[in-house]
Amino acid sequence: MRNEINELIENCLPMIRGLAKSGRYSITIGGSIGKGLSDSKSDVDFRLYADDFVEWEQAYAEMKKYMEYWAERGLLIDGVWMRQIEVIESSLNKWLSGEINIEPLEWSVWGYHLPTDIYHQHIIEDPFGVSQNWKNIMNPYPTALKDALISKHMNRLTYWKNDYHYKNKAERKDIVFLASLTASLVHDVMQVLCAANEIYFPGDGHNLSLAKRFVLKPNDFEQRIELILYPENPDRLSNQYNAMIDMISDINNIII
Repeated sequence: MRNEINELIENCLPMIRGLAKSGRYSITIGGSIGKGLSDSKSDVDFRLYADDFVEWEQAYAEMKKYMEYWAERGLLIDGVWMRQIEVIESSLNKWLSGEINIEPLEWSVWGYHLPTDIYHQHIIEDPFGVSQNWKNIMNPYPTALKDALISKHMNRLTYWKNDYHYKNKAERKDIVFLASLTASLVHDVMQVLCAANEIYFPGDGHNLSLAKRFVLKPNDFEQRIELILYPENPDRLSNQYNAMIDMISDINNIII
C-alpha cells in the first residue's frame, strides 16, 4: 500500500476499534485496496465486523470527523461498514453451500455478493481470527457454490442465446435494450468463468484484468469482451449480437 494509505489506517484504527461495543471484532479493507489493485483514485473501504456496536449516530459522528480530515488531504474514506459477525457467518455458510443470496445494494451494479467482499478483503486487525477464519473456510472453492453459480448464470445465457426477441432487437437496432442486455450477459459470462476456474468473482470492478488469471476461457477472451461491449462499425449492433452468441457457445463448450 502507498505510505499515505498506511498513515491513514494507523490514524483511523483507534476510532474504528472504538465502534465495537463488546466481544469479538475484526477490521478489514475491501474494494480495490483489498484486491491489491488500488491507484491514486481509490478510496478506502473500511469494514468492521463485531458482535455488538455503539449506536449508529455516535458511530457516524466519529467517522465523519476522520472522513473530513482525510478528504482535506486528498484521500477519501468511504465510511466504516459495520456488520455483525453472527449475520455474516450465517450468510456466508449459505453461500458456500450453494444458496445464492445477492443483496440489491444501490452502490453495486449487479448487487452485493458476500463471498466477493469477504475473500478479497485485506485484513488490518483481527485479534480473534474472525476474518481469517472466513477466508480459511472459502478454500478450497466449494463445489456446491461452483455448481450453483454455473447453473444460475448459464441458464440465463442459454435462454437469451435461443430467444428470438434478442435477434429481433439487434436487427431493429434497439440501442437501449441491447446496451442493458449485453452488459448483463457479460456479467453472466464472468460469473460462469469465475466459478469454472474456482476463482471468487471480483465484483463490479477490474473484471477483465483479473480474467487474465483464468485457465479455462475462450480464445482471445478479453479482447472479444471489449468488442462485445464497444462494437466497432460497420453494422456494430449485428456484430455485437453475433459476437455474444459465439461467446455463449464457447462458454458452454468449456463447462461441458
